[in-house]
Amino acid sequence: MIRRKKLPLQKHEGLCIYCSDSECRKYFFSTHKMETNEAGKRIKKESICKKENIPFSKCNSFHKHKYMARFQLPNSAGVKTSRTFDVSQYEEAVTKTIEFKQEIHNQIFSTITTDSQQETNSAYLHDAQIRYLEFLANINVPEHEKVERSEKHIEEQYKCIRLFNQSLQQKKINKKGIPIHKISDLHVGYFHKFLLEDMEYANKTYNNKIGSLKGFMKWAIDNYELTIKNPFEKVKQRSTRTNKTTITRNEFLALIDPNNMNADNGKIAVGKEKRKRNLYRDYLSDGIELCLHTGGRREEVVELQWNMIKKINGEIAYIEFNNLKVERILGEGFNDNVQTNIIPITKDLKNLLIRLGYNEHKNTNRYIICPDRKNQSTHTIMDNLSKGFTHFYKLLNTGRELQMKCLRKTYLTYLKLTLKGDMKKLDSHSTDAVLEKHYIDETIVSKAVAEMTIFGNEN
Repeated sequence: MIRRKKLPLQKHEGLCIYCSDSECRKYFFSTHKMETNEAGKRIKKESICKKENIPFSKCNSFHKHKYMARFQLPNSAGVKTSRTFDVSQYEEAVTKTIEFKQEIHNQIFSTITTDSQQETNSAYLHDAQIRYLEFLANINVPEHEKVERSEKHIEEQYKCIRLFNQSLQQKKINKKGIPIHKISDLHVGYFHKFLLEDMEYANKTYNNKIGSLKGFMKWAIDNYELTIKNPFEKVKQRSTRTNKTTITRNEFLALIDPNNMNADNGKIAVGKEKRKRNLYRDYLSDGIELCLHTGGRREEVVELQWNMIKKINGEIAYIEFNNLKVERILGEGFNDNVQTNIIPITKDLKNLLIRLGYNEHKNTNRYIICPDRKNQSTHTIMDNLSKGFTHFYKLLNTGRELQMKCLRKTYLTYLKLTLKGDMKKLDSHSTDAVLEKHYIDETIVSKAVAEMTIFGNEN
């Protein structure tokens, strides 16, 4: 039988009663007080329930009341830490509160080392994480140290940090109460197990999450001038398998067929709330087809403009655009000499470009895909292409699981067959210069234009 919990007038420091009802969530540091009324008589005045606005002793949600210890962390600018206890008696709660306070004391004050400089420079984990995310976003970063990073990259680092904090929370470790220089192999082990057993991540995803935390700790060690080693350096990379799966001609034609790729088939329900969403977009088929015939990455294709199409001897021959990925890595002021990417315009690609409006929009800065971008960002269009491809491919029930990246693999496979040893001159990963003093190797481009047809040898 669940009984109402009470607090004496002279209760133990830091102990309270917490209501876990979603409509209340109030901390009761006292259940009643003794006050003197106007007549000079001492009367009992109860705390009021936030949900029902009635005295504490009459609260109908008393079964959701829990004893809780709540303390302010030393030297933390008001940051509080708390823990609820699954006990029913006040005396038991007092014992748990004393144990909890001692645990906090041990976590904080056991960090005192002979290295006084490290102790001075260090910060609590949560504070360091906030500063790291600000650093990634170039907040309070000197101008000469700023690096351009995408919002997607920063969001991914934030997600990884949240996952690490969840793994610590499972072990009742407060991110606001543990100094950054006390993160050790033990905590890395918690994260390792959390990623594999709780999240059930595949090896590639596991490696990415570990890599993100390794980067965070490296920054923290440098930023706070810590004398510790990075505990994430000991984590071994888990083996991954490179997926070289390509899409077949019949699969691709079935994928973009209007009988498959249409608004009715794009309807899905998302999340526990089963929110309705439609993955179909009017530019989806054209965008996917452009990805196949250019072999470009999503962002490269979404950013293509008509004035990027170049001619040789009066005929459209190739698309030239900046290597955004490498330029971002090098940063502004160091990326002036980055080799541009070259995509030869094959017969298939030429026909597609003409169908999409080349003759009407040539030499303009109009986007080839989804030119009206008042309400859509590049990232949104990229996301729509990926999710749309995956969804509509699954409707084919081929027994295979393909992602949009298979289009680039398909393109490069046929390009390799066509150009053989000359392929490296058009591959953006190559260090061989495609542009030599602004001169295009017309022989290579012309060969690709004349001979390459994706799916050309398939029935």
